[in-house]
Amino acid sequence: MEPGKAGTGFQGEVSKKSLKCSAIATQFQRQYYDQVKQRVAQGEPLIWFNVGAPMEILHAMDLPSLCNPNWSAILAAKQMADHYLNVVNERGYFRDLCRYCTVPLGYFMENKPEKAPWGGLPKPTAFVLDAADDPVIRIWELMAKELKAPLYLWDHTMIETPPEPGFWDSVESVEAYSYREPWRLDYAVKETEGLIAFLETHTGRTLSMAKLREVMERSNEQFDYIQKAMDLAAMVPTPMGPGDHMSNLLSTQFFRGHEFGLAQAKRIYEELKERVDRGEAACENERIRLMYLWVPNWFTPGFMNYFEDKYGAVFAWIGYLPIITRQLIRRDLRDPLKALAARYVHYTEFGMPPFWQEMNLSEARRFKIDGAIYPIAESCKLLCGPLHLTARAFKDAGIPLLEIRSDMVDVRDWDDAKMKAQVSSFIETLM
Repeated sequence: MEPGKAGTGFQGEVSKKSLKCSAIATQFQRQYYDQVKQRVAQGEPLIWFNVGAPMEILHAMDLPSLCNPNWSAILAAKQMADHYLNVVNERGYFRDLCRYCTVPLGYFMENKPEKAPWGGLPKPTAFVLDAADDPVIRIWELMAKELKAPLYLWDHTMIETPPEPGFWDSVESVEAYSYREPWRLDYAVKETEGLIAFLETHTGRTLSMAKLREVMERSNEQFDYIQKAMDLAAMVPTPMGPGDHMSNLLSTQFFRGHEFGLAQAKRIYEELKERVDRGEAACENERIRLMYLWVPNWFTPGFMNYFEDKYGAVFAWIGYLPIITRQLIRRDLRDPLKALAARYVHYTEFGMPPFWQEMNLSEARRFKIDGAIYPIAESCKLLCGPLHLTARAFKDAGIPLLEIRSDMVDVRDWDDAKMKAQVSSFIETLM
């Protein structure tokens, strides 16, 4: 099956971007992939990881590494995700496996890198996954089995006591909560020590605690810049549109503590500050402010811009940039390993009740949101799990919310005209 031949024939729209730093992020991403391939060709190991794994260790060990959802997003943007999903389905695996996680599995199963964007990717030396939910674990086990590569599962414990209302009000309260259940933190430390031993065994490299502290310090500074940038993005009118959110989402989130991650976060802040000082807006005719809960649509990123042009409705908030950095800041670095464990001990559960509702409602108020779009990616059990409670919380708070059926990478069920009509009708009720 040739890429795109068995697809819908739909070609996604390119997003609009106002920030110069967005072009830098796009250019870096391609260069980084090329550098990783060059390093692996010279004999270095490659680590394939997921977004909830402690990637700071990989940067501290200077290990070439690639992130699973990053490659999914690239394949979707290149209009090839449906091809790789079909590869998986033709192997007999059912359609509703988490598609965001499954696209790379299809790439590895087909094993024809020459067909893929940028000449494809080399085989990973090892896989590192945070145990987010059972379907994702099974998918990663399949990838590891397909490539005959070892897999490390960074395990999560279950929350014992939920946070008090208002825990999201400050970075300090979020950090304090991560230390509240010592037994969970102790377990996370052991899991992190196990990951370090796993990486040292399979790569022949040794982790320096001094280097890890340096990466943690740099990541905190990186996250502080993103926090300040998001404070500017929350202004009315917003200086940052959805295309710029999407362009900078991956480069800042999956390069935590990396030199580029910090430099790019600083560029985002400084450029937004200049735009605010000059009175420049992402949408000059801003009339409606929307939020997109959570992962954006990668196969047609320009979808959101349609509503700016038609209604002056701008998606001022998209997940990741406003929230992920806030939940990961850890100031106390006297023990960098413990700080790193504390950073990830709650990572997955922040996508579950009661965290999900409070975080998103708080962000909706901070960004002065008029209405929210909740894309129901039914194959992603983690993100659609708290759906009904979130919808009820928004309703109780008086914030209109529209639920749409949409997968972030799978174009096969996408009806562009229908989706635009649904969102248009919602916006008209807000106006």
